[in-house]
Amino acid sequence: MASDAVTLDQLLEMPAMAAPDGITPNFDNPPNQNGLAVGVLTLCLMYTGYALIDEPGYFVHQYNLKMKNMISTSYNILLMGCFYQAVLPLLKTAILVEWCRILTPPGNKFKSPFWLGCAFIIFVQISFGIACLILLNLQCTPHKSIWEFWLPDRKCFDLISLQLASGSIQLFSDVAMFLLPQKTIWELKMSWRKRLGVSVVFGLGVLACVSAAVRLSVTVTFGYDPDQMFALGPLVFWVDAESTCAFFIMCMPCLPKILREQGILRKLKKALGMRVTQSGTPYGGDSKPTKKAYGSKFGTSTSDSYRKLDEERGVPLEEMKTESTERLRGPEDTEGKIMRTTQVTVQVSGDAASHSDSDSRPQVGGGPIHNSWHR
Repeated sequence: MASDAVTLDQLLEMPAMAAPDGITPNFDNPPNQNGLAVGVLTLCLMYTGYALIDEPGYFVHQYNLKMKNMISTSYNILLMGCFYQAVLPLLKTAILVEWCRILTPPGNKFKSPFWLGCAFIIFVQISFGIACLILLNLQCTPHKSIWEFWLPDRKCFDLISLQLASGSIQLFSDVAMFLLPQKTIWELKMSWRKRLGVSVVFGLGVLACVSAAVRLSVTVTFGYDPDQMFALGPLVFWVDAESTCAFFIMCMPCLPKILREQGILRKLKKALGMRVTQSGTPYGGDSKPTKKAYGSKFGTSTSDSYRKLDEERGVPLEEMKTESTERLRGPEDTEGKIMRTTQVTVQVSGDAASHSDSDSRPQVGGGPIHNSWHR
């Protein structure tokens, strides 16, 4: 047992790679580019990416490392691969499900090429993601020999084919997701400017396509480069960039509303010298204070001009005047509610003193209270 421990210690103290001619290894403080790594990982945020800063560091040549430095590195690389193969398919599935909800017309979805395309990509992402997770954890037997590489009964297979297949499928999926919604968007019944804006929002998937393409390229470099620890940095960066693009695309449909509600769009328009109007006022006209209806619980405006809100501009529909607003209520707003009350005053003659009695008799089935009649 003692000799085995000494042999293991000697193995772990060996260089992880033979140094090139004329270069002296620096095991104590190997040169690195951890500053660049901190900036990229802070932007994209992945735990295992930060763990690799501590050991072995980014853009560290493998000949500056000892075999013992490869233990935690191999473990963190395994975790990173598992996180990537789990998170990215779920992100793309969430994006496609949301797109189907927004862009798929009502009716038989199986007749929609867009819906069928989304369903196919979801199937590929989920099934291949599960397969990759299984294969990553079965790359070596026993399982712990993935990072404890000195175990005598260790058996492993080469991961390069799986890595290239993963990169190719993700690139294919990103290109398909970029192209899928374009036809549907340009068939929407809206102005070409709005269609262009929606197309640009959905077209931000081109960022994911670029990230996936570069990630596939650096995967080839990482897989065939003997100095894999030095080639690991670009692979980690582009894996994080690809995942960040997926998060960004998933949040894009909500961003315009958030920017509008926070007033950021209005401030941006002012900064650019564009014309800004208040909601509910005529476009290009003067803004006047809105009067509240006396006694109205909801503060209904008494303005005779009813308007349709189109983004931030009020577009007048028509002049509508009525003595009662109950006709403006739909059946869903009036069913089971008090529509009007009748006040009855009774005069009693004779010795009895005059008195009045009020009786509020609700009639159910109409809108809110608006008028009173006296008898």
